[in-house]
Amino acid sequence: MLTLKEIYELDPNQRYIDEGAGWGAEQMLKAGIPIFYRDEQYPETLKGEFFVKEHPNGERFIVRKYLAENFELLEEAVRPINSL
Repeated sequence: MLTLKEIYELDPNQRYIDEGAGWGAEQMLKAGIPIFYRDEQYPETLKGEFFVKEHPNGERFIVRKYLAENFELLEEAVRPINSL
């Protein structure tokens, strides 16, 4: 697996994409909207249906997001990371 430094050396534009995504996430949290992301600290979130969900108050959970048979996007809290 490549490090961020190696990824940025291979594709310098990736740094700008990542910085823009970080800014967007900050703005969503400031607006009171939870964000979802993957985090190397929680390997189960690196692929598939599992994500970190962060609320504007800083509370974070591992959640599972999946499509139901009727194509409705469902979310299931798996476990808290740092419940407040």
